[in-house]
Amino acid sequence: MRKIYTTAVCLLVYLFLPAQPDPFAPDTSSIFVRADQMPYFPGCEGFENGSNEKRTCSNTELVRFLSRYLVYPDKAKYDGVEGTVFVSFIVDQHGQIHRPGVLMDIGGGCGQAALDVINEMPRWEPAVHQGKPVKVKMNLPIQFFLRAEGLDEAEPYSLFWGTLHGKQTTKKQLTENISNNLYVRGPEGSNRYVDQIEFVFQKDSRLVSASSRGDISSELVKVIDRVKKGGTFSIYASVQDDGQFITVSRSYNIVK
Repeated sequence: MRKIYTTAVCLLVYLFLPAQPDPFAPDTSSIFVRADQMPYFPGCEGFENGSNEKRTCSNTELVRFLSRYLVYPDKAKYDGVEGTVFVSFIVDQHGQIHRPGVLMDIGGGCGQAALDVINEMPRWEPAVHQGKPVKVKMNLPIQFFLRAEGLDEAEPYSLFWGTLHGKQTTKKQLTENISNNLYVRGPEGSNRYVDQIEFVFQKDSRLVSASSRGDISSELVKVIDRVKKGGTFSIYASVQDDGQFITVSRSYNIVK
C-alpha cells in the first residue's frame, strides 16, 4: 500500500536511456531494448499511436505520477543526500511492470524509494514490434534534490470545489458537489485550467484512488461511493503555470 505525502522535494528526469542489448530473437517471449513503438504511460489514449503528441503526453503523465508518489526518504533528507538514481524495469506485452532493479544508487534510502514508486506504477500501453505487443527493458534516471526549507511551490495556490470548506466533510456533501466544477486559483486570484484531478480515500490500511483529465469523471465518483466515516478524503489537482506543473491538494476528515 502506498502512503500519501503532500511534500514536494524532488525533480524527476523522465528521459529513457537505452538498456544494454540482449541477444533475443524477435518474438513475444523476447525482451527488447528498442521496439518500433515503445510503451506509453497511461492517460494518453486519446492521441494517435506513434505521434509526437502522444509521446509528449506519455512523458508528462509519467513525470506527474513520479512527482506525486515518489517519497524522499527521511534519512536522505537529514543527511542532505542528493543525486540521480538509475533504475531499470521491464514492461511486458500486457503492460505490466516486472523485475525492477537499481542500476546506480546514491544512498540514504533513495534507491529503495525509486523502486517503491516503480512498483506502484499502473499498467502501461505495451510496446509494439513488427505489429505485435512485446516485452521491453527500460532504464530511467530519477533525480533527488532538496528544496530550500519552507519553500512550497503550491502554497500560493488555492483549490475550490463547490460548497466544501474547512477540514471536515460528509459523504453526502461530497455527493452533492459532483455536478460542480473543481478549480484552482493562482497567486494573483485568477483561475487556472485544471489538467488532472485525483481523488483518494484512505481509512486504516485501505486506500482507494482514481484520476481524471480535468473533470469529475465516473471513476472519481466511484471513489466517493466508497467513502466512509472515519477516513480521509483528499483531492489533488494539477495545473500548469509558466511551464511548470503545480499540484494543489486539500484533505477532509469524513465525519458522517
